[in-house]
Amino acid sequence: MTNEQKVNLFIVTLYHGTDITSALDILNNGLNVKQLQAKQKRPLQLGLGWYAALESEVAEFFGSLATNITGEHYTIIQMSLAQVDLDYLFMTNQARQEAIANVHFVAEQIWFSPTCFDFLNERATFSPY
Repeated sequence: MTNEQKVNLFIVTLYHGTDITSALDILNNGLNVKQLQAKQKRPLQLGLGWYAALESEVAEFFGSLATNITGEHYTIIQMSLAQVDLDYLFMTNQARQEAIANVHFVAEQIWFSPTCFDFLNERATFSPY
């Protein structure tokens, strides 16, 4: 096995809490910029984009907030992505890892620009948590 093949074996799993309708849409159709623009009406910490948490508990917190807006139940989906792909998105400024502001706990999130949705749909695996 080459070193490049070994690097590709490192998989990062991230978590996204959302309402059930949005989760099913992501699981069945992938990330969609138009759907995102329709849902994200209020200002967010890092701007328009898809947000994922490093821990499932953080995603659960934000999923519960989504249900307050939609009235639906929430769920968590997970995204698995090769570390090398995530590093590429960081290097090209299509993803950022930041501390989450204005919450009662300490956690970080990863923001993904809508410009990388096609890349994520091709390279990442989305599944129920």
